[in-house]
Amino acid sequence: MNKTAKLLFLLVGCIMPIFIGVLHTATHFSNLVTPEINAYLQKEFVILGQAQSLWNTWGIVSFMMGASFIIIGLLNISMLRKLPKMDTLPILTIVAVLLYQICVTYVGFEFEQGFQFYGGIFGGVLMLACLGLTLRGNSN
Repeated sequence: MNKTAKLLFLLVGCIMPIFIGVLHTATHFSNLVTPEINAYLQKEFVILGQAQSLWNTWGIVSFMMGASFIIIGLLNISMLRKLPKMDTLPILTIVAVLLYQICVTYVGFEFEQGFQFYGGIFGGVLMLACLGLTLRGNSN
């Protein structure tokens, strides 16, 4: 059970965030950072009393989103590597990744992004299985 839970966590909590983060960042720099999009997003609005272009605001969020996914995956890998082989996964870490999957599902639903919506559901189901296996392992 412990090995299966760790494998599920490795997939959903480590590999997938890094994969999505790399794809998002690569797409950001190859397809979305174009003069056409930059020109389209020159409209300005005020954030915290300062005029900002949509381009600057969107660019920051887009880049940081990809970087954050990669960092989440790397932090989870670090946690797994430091965990003694026989120990079960920390419940709080599993719950954090489960909450992340709930957010993915919500954003997929709210912004009509099917891949995100169904991917979040799939990841959430796998994390619930991971949580169940870990709780069962802790009770033994």
